[in-house]
Amino acid sequence: MKHVLTALAIVMAPAAAMAAPPSFDCVIDPSEVVKLGSPITGVLAEVKVNRGDIVTRGQPVAALESSIETAAVRLNRFRAESTAKINAQEERLKLAQSRVERFGAPRGLVVTQDKYEELQAEARVAEQELLREQQDRQLSQLELERSQATLDQRTIHSTIDGIVTEKKLSAGEFVNQEGYVVTVSRLDPLYVEVFLPVVYYKQVRVGMEGSVQPAPPIENTYSASISVVDHVFDPASGTFGVRLTLPNPGNTLPGGQRCKVTFDFPNEPASGADR
Repeated sequence: MKHVLTALAIVMAPAAAMAAPPSFDCVIDPSEVVKLGSPITGVLAEVKVNRGDIVTRGQPVAALESSIETAAVRLNRFRAESTAKINAQEERLKLAQSRVERFGAPRGLVVTQDKYEELQAEARVAEQELLREQQDRQLSQLELERSQATLDQRTIHSTIDGIVTEKKLSAGEFVNQEGYVVTVSRLDPLYVEVFLPVVYYKQVRVGMEGSVQPAPPIENTYSASISVVDHVFDPASGTFGVRLTLPNPGNTLPGGQRCKVTFDFPNEPASGADR
């Protein structure tokens, strides 16, 4: 009887192994890694963040020296907000128009006709002068916008929510257009990258769930959904790439670690599949 049970266990062991969901090696990476630099060159006045800091999208992380640009903005704002010339020209126009109205229509005399036309011309000139002053103020406002945009370029903002993983430059150092100041990594969500044998291609679809087991010391298993399925195979290895999106609220899981991912495929692949 003992020999019968032993033989039965030997027969059932391969069957149980075949029934187990297939597991594949994978890597957990940040969903986005951004090296934040400046579109213009200059000397850094300050770097507002350090390695390990959590930043949000739009948050200032560094600023270049900008005393000249700041002064230009103050000057252009004063010009754009000043209405003294417009107010003076409006008064001149009112005076010219009131003179035309007081003189009244010409009475047929040549002198009267000339005087009336002269007053009308003065009123038209005053009106054009007012228009010119209004246009000059509009140009001053546009100049303010340009100088403000130039000043804004000297502040470097984070383009994503994430964690500062590298601080390359500090205050007083020169930054050029090819360099960067800090690196920010987005950890929520994380991306799980895995290569599957091509025999599984027809069984994989976007939205399909997988169980991700990070390497030690992380012990828990996490659910992730397939977000990308490559449509180009790697002929050398006979595999294709799959990306899963793993939610990571609070950045509890670190990126850059190995893992195992398990899929509950509805059907077994064709014979010869390499797991």
